[in-house]
Amino acid sequence: MTHSALDFLNNNGPVVRYCESCGCRIPISSPQGKCKECIKKELFPKVKAFISENYDVNEMIVCQEFGIDKSIIHEWVEEGLLEYKNLHRF
Repeated sequence: MTHSALDFLNNNGPVVRYCESCGCRIPISSPQGKCKECIKKELFPKVKAFISENYDVNEMIVCQEFGIDKSIIHEWVEEGLLEYKNLHRF
């Protein structure tokens, strides 16, 4: 099946998706039904608990465990929201 540039349209106009939590628009191609900010809010306490329960974790392990991009982890570390027990992250 081939796709055209107008595949995002339906009979009523453009197809749009909205975040299940906050209602903001999200990309149609997004695999989750939530925006990036809502996903981050939902995952942060889980990530923080995982790091505090596991002494020898690093960014790669956290990213693999939760299926999130390393940039999100970096953002939380830079903001001082997360701190690794073992300071050798790599």
